Amino acid sequence: MQEAKRLKHKADALMDKFGKAVNYADGALSFIECGNAMERDPLEAKSPYTMYSETVELIRYAMRLKNFSSHSATMFEKRLAVLCNRCLSLLYLRMFHLKKDHAVKYSRSLLEYFKNSAKSSHQAPSPWRTNGKVNGTPSPLALSPSPAGGGASGSSSNVAIPQRIHHMAASHVNITNNILRSYEHWETADRLAADSRDFFQDLDSVTGPLGQQSSMCELVRYIRQGLHWLRSEAQLL
Repeated sequence: MQEAKRLKHKADALMDKFGKAVNYADGALSFIECGNAMERDPLEAKSPYTMYSETVELIRYAMRLKNFSSHSATMFEKRLAVLCNRCLSLLYLRMFHLKKDHAVKYSRSLLEYFKNSAKSSHQAPSPWRTNGKVNGTPSPLALSPSPAGGGASGSSSNVAIPQRIHHMAASHVNITNNILRSYEHWETADRLAADSRDFFQDLDSVTGPLGQQSSMCELVRYIRQGLHWLRSEAQLL
């Protein structure tokens, strides 16, 4: 934690945006190590999920300093973008796994609710517009209000959902959205890495290739080595 804070403060003081981003990314690795340690020691006051979530925000902040993945970005900047996107991908995936049991529980409860809701809707007039049905199932368009703000008959298209279900659905989306973000960042990294194939092949050979099933320790080792090479090549202090 002390090393993470030291690197973050060092980054805060720098003027060069590339140097700042490299130091923030380096500091993020120490925060990841803290989160990994917290997973093994549940007596810690802060949860590993919170630690990883805050680390994600730090990396995202570093990436917003400059568009490191743009066409006009330097080769060094694009390599940094690859490393940061790999980091974000595995952090989001780890965050999902930490809450996966909650997601499974929410999924079962939501499916049960909507199944029972569908049964009761067959016994009452359907709130869906009949012209939006396909084989008795509302199409996605039928779930949207018409431009006039109501259904075809002019009636409201709102459906009352219990607050408990609404909260559960929101929590479920927040957890499962981590998977989508993970794959999005991994694909971005793949695309950007194509321009620096030799750099990342050398990195793979030294640390072992990084995959979406890699551990947090393997992630830290891989990214730290990549940042070390970047510092040397870009002649950063």
